[in-house]
Amino acid sequence: MTVVFAVAIFAMLVDVFVDSAVSHTQNVTAAIIAVFGALVLALLALASPGTLEELSFGPFKAKWQHIKKLEDEVQSLQLAMLSLVTRYERSHLRKLVAGNQDGKVQYRPSMYQELERLHHLGYVKPKPESPGLVGMKERFESDPVTQFPLSTYVVLTAMGSKYLELYRNWTPKIEVSRQGDVTIAGKDFGRAEDWEDIVDYAMRSGWYDEPDHEDVDFARNTPEALRTPVALRTPGAPRTPDGTPQGAEGRKKEEEEVPPMGAVPGPDGTEFRVWAPNAAAVSVLGSFDGWATPHPMATEGRGNWAVRLDEAAPGDEYKYLVTASDAELRKNRELWKIDPYARRLTGSVGNAVIEAAAFDWGEQEWQTPALDDLVIYELHVGTFSGADGPPGRLSGLTERLDVLAGLGVTAIELMPVTEYAGERSWGYNPVSAFAVAGDYGTPDELRTLVREAHARGLAVLCDVVFNHFGPNDLDAGLRRFDGWYENDGDGIYFYNDERRDTGWGPRPDYGRPEVCRYLTDSALHWLREYRMDGLRWDGTAFIRSVGVGNEAGGGLGDGIPDGWRLMREVNGAIGTALPGRIRIAEDLQDEPALTTAAPVGAGFNSQWDAGFVNALRDALTPARDEDRDMRRVCEAVGHRIGGRTFARVIYTESHDDVARKHERRRLPEAICPESPRSWFAKKRSTLGAAAVLTAPGIPMIFQGQEYLEDTAFDDRARLDWATKRERHAGITQLYRDLIELRRNRGNTTAGLRGTGVETYHRNDTDKVIAFRRYPTEHPEDSTVVVLNFGNRAYPAYDLGFPREGTWHVRFNSDAQAYDSTFENAPSNDVRTRPGPRDGQPCTGTVGVGKYSAVILSQES
Repeated sequence: MTVVFAVAIFAMLVDVFVDSAVSHTQNVTAAIIAVFGALVLALLALASPGTLEELSFGPFKAKWQHIKKLEDEVQSLQLAMLSLVTRYERSHLRKLVAGNQDGKVQYRPSMYQELERLHHLGYVKPKPESPGLVGMKERFESDPVTQFPLSTYVVLTAMGSKYLELYRNWTPKIEVSRQGDVTIAGKDFGRAEDWEDIVDYAMRSGWYDEPDHEDVDFARNTPEALRTPVALRTPGAPRTPDGTPQGAEGRKKEEEEVPPMGAVPGPDGTEFRVWAPNAAAVSVLGSFDGWATPHPMATEGRGNWAVRLDEAAPGDEYKYLVTASDAELRKNRELWKIDPYARRLTGSVGNAVIEAAAFDWGEQEWQTPALDDLVIYELHVGTFSGADGPPGRLSGLTERLDVLAGLGVTAIELMPVTEYAGERSWGYNPVSAFAVAGDYGTPDELRTLVREAHARGLAVLCDVVFNHFGPNDLDAGLRRFDGWYENDGDGIYFYNDERRDTGWGPRPDYGRPEVCRYLTDSALHWLREYRMDGLRWDGTAFIRSVGVGNEAGGGLGDGIPDGWRLMREVNGAIGTALPGRIRIAEDLQDEPALTTAAPVGAGFNSQWDAGFVNALRDALTPARDEDRDMRRVCEAVGHRIGGRTFARVIYTESHDDVARKHERRRLPEAICPESPRSWFAKKRSTLGAAAVLTAPGIPMIFQGQEYLEDTAFDDRARLDWATKRERHAGITQLYRDLIELRRNRGNTTAGLRGTGVETYHRNDTDKVIAFRRYPTEHPEDSTVVVLNFGNRAYPAYDLGFPREGTWHVRFNSDAQAYDSTFENAPSNDVRTRPGPRDGQPCTGTVGVGKYSAVILSQES
């Protein structure tokens, strides 16, 4: 396209220059010079399509009127490619328009590439005497939180203004009335129920791509549902064969037309349906007739094959026999494949099992807890219960739910429970997106776990792995499912180019509508069929990017727009179908867009904050107090991703951070490797617990952390319930007390559930910090937290307080009730006195022990 564009420019320039030269001079030399000049200008235009806009021809322009025509034609050729400018890039241009230049933005890792591209197109240019784009990149990669005016670094060119003008002229005007009636280019399209209806009407009216929110003229008091997009499709989003957008509306239409996939039992037998677009034929065989007969499936279009068998019933095993259509593969024509939608398998390379959906859920009412009441307990089913031998089972976990309910947590988060390869696993090597791991139990045992958890006030979250599958045991199922592949890739479910590799297994092809539906159906499946309360997505950085470091700030590779679209669409589908269900991302890159609603973000409620765990562990594990960085601790405590309090999950232990295979340790062992049950290990690990359960965010603890488990996590190492829990019963009580305060169960610490935070005291010498939490609607209802990271007790430590009066000590981690080796440093109620301190209006004197936490609040 670029070469053709350059040739077209060259031809037009030759026409203009030679015609002028010959007609005015009748000189062949002049014509040759004109051709040479045309070539130079063509090369300039090829290097930067905005060059011609910036050239000044002086008297030549006045003399040769054709140049103006040429400029207009070049602009038209360039600006006609409106779809090449992404939504983010168009947003940058709009922020540079006069009147919008003071609007601040927050730096994103992809912003530099977007602005570089706009610069190359000639739409923006570096602001004179500014550090430019490179300076912006260097400045804000080290400080991604600060917001800044984009106009500080770049300015809009005439070509950029022309693009916006043309964009406005070429896109039909959209108007939405107070009642939700949509008019586009003067034509009435009917009433919209939500943003997706507006998008659908726009696409029908001739928009080349989904409109931006700024493109819609909303009447005053338009319903909020119309102003809140639930999903976003980026340019180039897949379409159905009839041209319907393949986003939320398009998928809704497709789901209405395509019945459920997999094996669906009913009163008249079982209906089987599978996607195999490149197959010459597909049959199903099973135990329902002794595996005697291949039952041919009929093609339904869109690559789907289906058949209904009267004799097939729940409990029967089955498999698909796929005949490859490629002539080179006909020697391997019989491909025995596991149903990708199977709810149950006999093993990772075994058979699928028809599963009945009937289950007695009882009549209990249940509501997923709000984010401000969420305290998560992460666990691994295989090691949480049971004795040495086979992995622990879901039934064993169910038997211990009373213990977790007694701890006070409000949600358990299950590491993946999908079928995996091998005898034991963390679960992050799935062979299916639907089947429950047979080592853990049956689908009904998982349903029983959820039912019994809800009966005890516990929500259930589940990890899902959508960034890769396998790598082992995929040949029996997803890999090269219908025989097709290219570049030695893995077939229809996966990318077959450089985007394939993740380091753990092949990456799904998020650009295929059928693969997106597979993953969307999987997400809804766990929430609907098992009534789970939410999902935690593993490694979302590997969904939205080809390569990424596995730690905060690890660096992103090339972006995958399809991955962003997948996350938006799945989260949008969940938000629409199951409002209130929790959506958490493990991204570890501190990307605000993940926890921002569409159309800007991916629509997650929260994301794991790797910066918090790293800062806290780095402050808790050094042997010498002088090596503790209080500045980092204060920043970690006060940090809010995108300015939202509960947009992050905070912790000091997780399965990754304490994994033996990563050569990492439990926090007590990391603090004191030679004696993880020492006073130092107990004191500093419980100080970390206090920080987790008082800082803004959603707190999470990892299995065994509440009783000082010191064995690194491994899928073969069971929790030591028999001895350690009894030995450290006091530490467990400390966790129980902290959780009760975090949830404000006693109506004395409402601040810990509030959205406000102020880290107002930092003593780098003595290693003491203090912060207050408060509800923004009632800032006077503050809770003050004092954390001492030093090996020195302070019976009288002066500190600022936000209000006068008596502040009651609600918690002192140095109490000997928690451990007989603790020193019970006195920490009495504080009566404030006049006089500002630490930016607070009053001063108080508090007692705090070595490596201890004190929590204070006033009576409501």
